[in-house]
Amino acid sequence: MRKFGLLLIVVAMLAFPLCATAGIIGNVDLKASPSYPPNGYAYFSYPTGYNNWVLDYHVSINDGPWSEAFCVEGQDLTTAEVQYTLLTIDASLSTFGLTALNFLEAAAVADYFRNNYFNNNNYKAGAQLAVWESIFDTDFDLTAGAFRASNEYSDEAVLIWDAVKYNIPAYSNTWALAVNPTIVSGQTVGNTPFQNYLVYNPVPIPGAIWLLGSGLLGLVAVRRRRK
Repeated sequence: MRKFGLLLIVVAMLAFPLCATAGIIGNVDLKASPSYPPNGYAYFSYPTGYNNWVLDYHVSINDGPWSEAFCVEGQDLTTAEVQYTLLTIDASLSTFGLTALNFLEAAAVADYFRNNYFNNNNYKAGAQLAVWESIFDTDFDLTAGAFRASNEYSDEAVLIWDAVKYNIPAYSNTWALAVNPTIVSGQTVGNTPFQNYLVYNPVPIPGAIWLLGSGLLGLVAVRRRRK
């Protein structure tokens, strides 16, 4: 029994640092590859006036394969390799000065696109519009608010939002938030110099913690039944 108790203590000590910094996955080198949809530019207002924006992003993390990504702010775009911090998308985002619900909504949009319209350029553009609308406005309305869009991909954006708006998860196991400049616990996410992204999450930290906790509880239950 003493050995089993000691094992639980050791595992808990190893898990504590992971839980204590659950919001931070780690720093990575990220490269972005932007492109416009096949039918040209999109015109919309953020924060004032109409601008041309990229509606299709891919990123490579630590020189790995290119994967789908979504821009979540309006800063400068660079295709150079830059260091970012990956954050889990959950309630912990509030400790970094962000509104967690906005990013959870954006992650739900990204999930719906990936699960239903992967590699469809029109829906990728629509999903990007829906992500921006989720981040910048409280009510989803592409015709009003801080973010506005009026182009041929608006219908796809509305369709995706209507599919997810009543099913926003408490955390995302499939997407992470990549922020630049890099940060540590206790700091606030900055909005310069480069764009931040939703990236496909290679390390689903919250799920790992839940699995670890479930495993420990299972071990305790088995041990008690054997007594």
